[in-house]
Amino acid sequence: MVLSLLAWRNAHIVIHTDSTYVLGLLRGGLLAMERDGWGDAPRHMTRGPPTPLLQFLLYLLRDRTGKLSFVKAKAHSDDIMNNLADALANEGRSTGRVFDISAIRVPAGWVDTAPVLCHQPLDYLTKLTVQATVQAPTATIKFGAFSDRWTVMIGGMFSIVLDPGSYVGKVWDLAIPEGLKEVLWKEMNGTQVLGHRYYGSGSAKSYMARVCNCEEEMSLQHILLGCSAYRLQNLMDVLMNALHKLPPRDAFKTLHPDEWGHSPWYPLLALRAIEENAAPIQKGRKALLKKLKETRQHREWLIGNYYWALWKWRMKEIHDNKFKFVPLLCEAALRDILLTPLPNHLLTKTKEGGDDKAQHTETQAAVTTTATLVKEATQLPLPISDLADNRMTGRLTAKGKSILHAITAQSALGDTRSLTGRERALKALTDGAYA
Repeated sequence: MVLSLLAWRNAHIVIHTDSTYVLGLLRGGLLAMERDGWGDAPRHMTRGPPTPLLQFLLYLLRDRTGKLSFVKAKAHSDDIMNNLADALANEGRSTGRVFDISAIRVPAGWVDTAPVLCHQPLDYLTKLTVQATVQAPTATIKFGAFSDRWTVMIGGMFSIVLDPGSYVGKVWDLAIPEGLKEVLWKEMNGTQVLGHRYYGSGSAKSYMARVCNCEEEMSLQHILLGCSAYRLQNLMDVLMNALHKLPPRDAFKTLHPDEWGHSPWYPLLALRAIEENAAPIQKGRKALLKKLKETRQHREWLIGNYYWALWKWRMKEIHDNKFKFVPLLCEAALRDILLTPLPNHLLTKTKEGGDDKAQHTETQAAVTTTATLVKEATQLPLPISDLADNRMTGRLTAKGKSILHAITAQSALGDTRSLTGRERALKALTDGAYA
């Protein structure tokens, strides 16, 4: 509807629609929402609140000079034009071309966007107060430069346009190490203490925080990309080998961080949006998106651990006079780091509140193998499959619960050295080490 009114703003047009809801909006629904302060705007139309879209629709209707008529078309009938419209809508949804409503702006004076405070619940009034008085961190000038760079980089690499304001805050929801989240947040708002911002003493190590051994200014980007003094190709090969073990084994760019260019961590903020909107239109696209979804968090975890390891090694070299970072000597250490399992608390939550158990083939094989080892170590009276299921749902036998209780008590005291082999094995499983 909005696109139609934008395309023919001053022409005399007749719009045929099978949507009773849209006709209801046109017959007074939009005016009623405006009268009530838009507090009852529905939320089922889009992933987020559709209020800006509805306000923009009302503006387009008021701004028209041409004649506008609407005709109710019967849905799911043999109406050729209605079927064609449905087909075009489905085709557009699958192409990945995004109509970003966050960029919509209603000119002043056309629509009353002020809220109505009478008879509103306290939580709604609190939300309005916060929105009107507290500026979101991502809307401050600190994030302006980063937002521009991120938009250009994502658009150039994946040929899509995304609103950075919708993704900057998602850094805290990524399946990456917590320390890396803080590093990326500081990088985004320009408070990273590296390069000319470093204010340490004049020692040689402090100089390394300002200038790399290759004589380039030190920065997070410089650390993650490497340079002539720190060639990271062998470490990147270790990461790529780990990623290649996860399906799908495709040429899609989000699966190849070695091709992410001069801003290597930027795609991490919006992997889901990039993969859903930029996936090629081809046979098997639905199956490809499903596989990408199943392994997305595990890929985030591998890439995040790689970046976090590089950051820690370089920071240790800066602040520890006895440590020298040599990439060729760190391959084995990086392999061990990438074997670190994804913690349970980072798994995506479903609408029912449980963990998303969609796992790739290699992960399921690891769970089964671990279940076998734990069964042999603990001699729990369960078949392997039952033990794996009990691990996944948190149900244990009485013996398993008693061992877990003992482990929990000892862990609370910081004493894990006294745990027996079978207890340590069960602890690895119940802690989610192979989830």
